[in-house]
Amino acid sequence: MVGVTYGLYGLGLLMLWPTLIGVVIAYVKRPDVPELLSSHYRWLIRTFWWWLVAWIVIIGAMLTVMIPNAIDIEGAVQSGQYFNIPWELIGAAVLGGFGVLIVWLWVLYRLIRGAVRLSDGRPAP
Repeated sequence: MVGVTYGLYGLGLLMLWPTLIGVVIAYVKRPDVPELLSSHYRWLIRTFWWWLVAWIVIIGAMLTVMIPNAIDIEGAVQSGQYFNIPWELIGAAVLGGFGVLIVWLWVLYRLIRGAVRLSDGRPAP
């Protein structure tokens, strides 16, 4: 079942709902398994919460820049000046995109590291 949970998290890199199912499985199964598997469930639960916090911080930071500039964009579009996008908006989009990419790669690393340790019969770090 731990392998299925790792798989659900892997699908969660592309969609949201498999990760939510995976974290529920991790919380439900963690008390009923030996310490080796329990360490993997703890690893997956911590991965989920840090992933969620990172996404909230990145998306929140992007929105704090984008929402005030949305009024400027709306005015530029209505006046036909499509190239007057504020630089702050472009910077927020680029930096936010890099932030999301870094979090995505970090989660992928944790999933691979945990799955390899599981296949070797070792506890998660």
